Amino acid sequence: MLRWTLFITLALALFAPALFAQSKEELKLNERQAKTLHDYASDAMKAGYPKVARRMWLMLLSEYDAEYANARKALGYKKIGDSWALDPAFVYPKDDNPDAKKAEKLQKDWVDTAERLSKEHKKLAEQYEKAGRADMAQRHFGKVLFYTPEDAEAQAALAHKPVAGLTGTDLEQIIYDRSKKIERIVAEEARKEYPVEMLADTDRHPFLEAAKVPYKSVKSEHFIVRGDFEPELLIQAAQWGERAIRVMNVVCEGYKGFSPDPKRWIREWAFFQDGDTYKQVISANAELVDPASLKFILEETRSSSLVSQAGALSVSAPNNEQGVYDGSVRRVAQSYSNLRSPGMLEGIGHTITGMMFNNNRQFIADREEQLRSSTGEEDFDRFSPNMDTWKDLALESAWKLTGVVPAANLPLIKADRFTDDARIKSWSFIDYIVRRDPTLLLSLDSMADQGHPIEVDKKFTEENDGLSVAQLEKEWKDFWTEATPVLKAIRNNTEPLSAVSKDVKKWLAAFNEIRKVYHGTEVTWSSDYSTRCAEHAKYLITNVEERGPVREQTQNIDLPEGTHLGALFAEMAIVEVNAGEKTKEIWKRWMGWPGYRDAILNTRLRTIGLYNEEGVLVMDVIRGLGKPPEGKGGLVIYPGGVQEAIPLSVEVADLGPDVAALLARLGHSDKTTLGYPITLHQFGTGGLVGNRESYHCKVTIQGEVVPGIVHIADGGANRRASAPGMVVFYALEPLRRGMKVEAVWSYETDAGITRMETNFNT
Repeated sequence: MLRWTLFITLALALFAPALFAQSKEELKLNERQAKTLHDYASDAMKAGYPKVARRMWLMLLSEYDAEYANARKALGYKKIGDSWALDPAFVYPKDDNPDAKKAEKLQKDWVDTAERLSKEHKKLAEQYEKAGRADMAQRHFGKVLFYTPEDAEAQAALAHKPVAGLTGTDLEQIIYDRSKKIERIVAEEARKEYPVEMLADTDRHPFLEAAKVPYKSVKSEHFIVRGDFEPELLIQAAQWGERAIRVMNVVCEGYKGFSPDPKRWIREWAFFQDGDTYKQVISANAELVDPASLKFILEETRSSSLVSQAGALSVSAPNNEQGVYDGSVRRVAQSYSNLRSPGMLEGIGHTITGMMFNNNRQFIADREEQLRSSTGEEDFDRFSPNMDTWKDLALESAWKLTGVVPAANLPLIKADRFTDDARIKSWSFIDYIVRRDPTLLLSLDSMADQGHPIEVDKKFTEENDGLSVAQLEKEWKDFWTEATPVLKAIRNNTEPLSAVSKDVKKWLAAFNEIRKVYHGTEVTWSSDYSTRCAEHAKYLITNVEERGPVREQTQNIDLPEGTHLGALFAEMAIVEVNAGEKTKEIWKRWMGWPGYRDAILNTRLRTIGLYNEEGVLVMDVIRGLGKPPEGKGGLVIYPGGVQEAIPLSVEVADLGPDVAALLARLGHSDKTTLGYPITLHQFGTGGLVGNRESYHCKVTIQGEVVPGIVHIADGGANRRASAPGMVVFYALEPLRRGMKVEAVWSYETDAGITRMETNFNT
């Protein structure tokens, strides 16, 4: 009975901090505030901005009235007895209506709404202050600053001091300073180069020799990287490992308990293109694996470590180039952190790779089967490697009343029971703690033997001078909901309603029109997805000299508006700096660039971000993916079928650095013009199907084989030539006019060799 009572107490502390004995004044205020927020949410829904409305309703239920019927019903809940349950048939609308005037009105209305909400809290805060209830007064003054950040009386009442041009607490100063320090080192390291050398073929690893698999090896200051990817990619993997060491040095600087000496880590890594090769290595060294875990490792994972007296090796089969880089950074972060429990290890890995790449490409368990079996678009979001999507999920998780994985459970999670909700919580919680005090991670991780969240919280509190996991839960929520001006400044998010450009409807219609021409599905628009687009458009407008296939697809952090995250987003964005031209000319240009073509053809693309200003158009075509519609496959070859004569060539300079580097590597650096690209599109987020090395394209004209190169283009860093799940064939010479071109694509899978044919006229 005592244990159950303790559980209820902890549950209330962890899951519902707003639930406490309330005075009549408090109840009346909550009632008024809930109605005000509901009215605004209803207006946002009517205006066509359901995501804005959803967050308002979630905040209402979390902060003011968990039983507010209208908000519950709006979010799809039904009252069953004394409790609410989500209607399984309910589908919350996700698409925004691209109307700039309505967005502008909602922004203005929010200013008035926030002022009213603030006044209510301030009035009650002053009453509590006079009554000597400093605890309640501070709570309400905090809400005043949430709604009206510049209120001087609230700042004074909370004993704020200057922080980053705003005001905040000592803790917020620490979090702000550490956040900016980490951002700086990440941006600086992304541009640094470290020496890496090729190793002779005589330098072998016993575990790989036992498996009889082919591989090359490279060596940097601290790491040996092996695998069957191109040597240039292995070199970059080693460089990312070196960069990650320097990032972790800053993350952990001044704190004890970590493992900063790489000599204590597994410093040899092997990356293979095919999952079967990974299994072959594990099977050949099965005696080094716990027999109870062998089946799980072979069937559910693509990354594992092998250790014996003969050596140590981390081996994995990432799906693409970005997965290799992710794996390098992840290994450093996890080794340096000195964490042991699976839930905490995954969280620190996601945190550091997210900071460095804004993507997560590797997981404890293989996600491909879950991707195939996903039942809905909300589920699909959880499989996205894009960190902006994860940040949206973390925000909603922070507002939720139920279904949130408690932080006290993170050290207790087992690898084979790591749910997606737990993954989001592990990453978002650890991301916050890294900014606050990373040694708290070591303390929480040490609780893995406690057996239950109650014991975890109790022991953690004892060992951390009264600081409880429940308190950290509250801080985590404040961070992700931007509860204070300083926390909002750290996140530095563009408000979705300010990312609505005046002619967004026109461009959405035009994009859907060209997709229809090529049998693509109609897409919708999201203000959330448009925030990064607006930021990059403003960067390009501010820095008019940043033009061309290289500079448009990145950002220079030394220039105004330039950021590391902005540079990462821009790599895979669609960018058009001549949006004033006729769309016919724009589409023709885009269809010649394989990565842009992919966005037009993609049958899995459901929702896009889009922002246009002063002739600069930027689109996000990465985040809004889903299952292909019924009857439309997930694979497309272009060109193919009956159509107008296609162009004959494409300029290498227009394709960006990825193709130029490939040509140089293959001995064709003299090429300035290539044949019009022939593309195979799988539209994936999880990499290419089958063996990456096996992809081949045989192109013939009148029975004569056309010399060319195959570009495995699903992991590059420039959207013009790369896109997830895409492979490209370039003829080494321009095609000839008036000819019939025949192409046969082939690649190997577990089921054998897959072949696909196409033909077209030039």
